[in-house]
Amino acid sequence: MYVRFQRLQDVYGLPESVKRAVLMVCNKYASMTESERTLAALVGINVLVFGAWQVPRWTPFMSRWFLHHPGGSHPITLVTSCFSHKEGLHLAFNMVGLWSFGGLMHDYLGREQFLAMYLSTGIGANMVSHTMSLALRHSRPLLPSLGASGALYGLLAGTAYLQPNASVSLIFLPMVPIKLGYALPAMMGFDLAGILLKWKMFDHFAHLAGASIGLGYMAYGPQYIWSPLIHRIEQARHHHRQEA
Repeated sequence: MYVRFQRLQDVYGLPESVKRAVLMVCNKYASMTESERTLAALVGINVLVFGAWQVPRWTPFMSRWFLHHPGGSHPITLVTSCFSHKEGLHLAFNMVGLWSFGGLMHDYLGREQFLAMYLSTGIGANMVSHTMSLALRHSRPLLPSLGASGALYGLLAGTAYLQPNASVSLIFLPMVPIKLGYALPAMMGFDLAGILLKWKMFDHFAHLAGASIGLGYMAYGPQYIWSPLIHRIEQARHHHRQEA
């Protein structure tokens, strides 16, 4: 990476201040572990999408392709909205959660399985929210959704599954450490109450679905989903090599 940057410096004659900043980033990236690099890439994508939301003339495009509307006609937003945040505080909370819980999950699952689980949990949470919003549209308004919260709840649930005795501090009780084995049921109970009482502050369906998918995957996914999938891929590759 450093050599490539040196070539760019020679060709374009970048200012010294830019050179120092880029070298600092390159050195930091080089010192990161594999899990930190993966998480940094995910954080970077979310930050770039957040930055795009801050450009007023891009708002129509972002609203069309990075905001999921339950009654809309763009299914791709079930994916893109997982990386989309309009408010800085929303982005900050989710990225802190990603960095806090993602490392352990990444180290346990490996990069490929971690990314598959992260994306599947986020998309699955959005699909549940989408389905329930349409099913209950006569009793509550259809609201657009965005954010990585569903995927983050999946990581939180997975971490609680692996280390239930690890302690965290909840947003509304920042000075009181709580074991994950107790914090996760409390947060899921909060979202269940939000659904029953029709609170509109958060996407409670997505939160509850993300946590449920995360728990289900950690209990059964590695053995009954990921391992058979990898086995089939290896068989297909072996068959392809034989034919070639």
